[in-house]
Amino acid sequence: MKPIEKSKMRQAPSTRAPVLAVLLLTVATGCSSDIFDINVVLTSKVFPIEFGSATGTIPTLPCDPMGLAVCGGNQVIALGGGTDPVDVHVALNAACDPGTLLCYAEANARATYTVDVLRDESFTSKVGRRAVSVVRMLDMAYTIPTNTTTFDIPPIAVHVGPPGTTTVGDPGTFLVDNMPPLAAGTVVAAEPRHFVLADDSPARDLIERQIQNKSPFVFLMTVAPRLESGSPVPAGKVEIAIRPVLGLGIR
Repeated sequence: MKPIEKSKMRQAPSTRAPVLAVLLLTVATGCSSDIFDINVVLTSKVFPIEFGSATGTIPTLPCDPMGLAVCGGNQVIALGGGTDPVDVHVALNAACDPGTLLCYAEANARATYTVDVLRDESFTSKVGRRAVSVVRMLDMAYTIPTNTTTFDIPPIAVHVGPPGTTTVGDPGTFLVDNMPPLAAGTVVAAEPRHFVLADDSPARDLIERQIQNKSPFVFLMTVAPRLESGSPVPAGKVEIAIRPVLGLGIR
């Protein structure tokens, strides 16, 4: 009986090692073969904040902080225009500065807008009935295409909250970012600016969770410009357009 040659005993190379390596790499990177990435540009929404069309200046009137009658009664302007479902409220309040003992005015403006991805054609056309497994990228760009205000606009605070949010003090509402001050009449149109949403911040976590669950969330903008005695009466309109861009992993 002839001995079996060593060359005939040689087996085909095993494929176990490469397969195992691929599996380990998949687990390590958190990727899955049934998840693929898409980018979704949600519909841009406009926040129109209007301060009326009054003219003149804030009267230079001496006042007593304990008696505000000389500064005039408060005015409240409620506006509901703009791109539905944006809700805008502006309250013009007169008060007495205890330091200068002169009257001043403060225009408290608030605008809310509900984002519902299931009603956004860009989202539904790309995601459809698929599940959103992960939000890989969240970019919020904004422009200010219209600004006819007669006064410098201080930083505008942008918050996000769950459905039903109307004020910054509502439960589950978090600060997204503050827009830098804006000079009267200045627009931001050519190059969009971007909100800074830090990783693992409460605002980012809320937005990502609501998107994964395909649930609505609310953007809330607030600004309170203060006009001193002798300043122009607040008037004009500013429009802020926000365009969220999402990078999603869906399956």
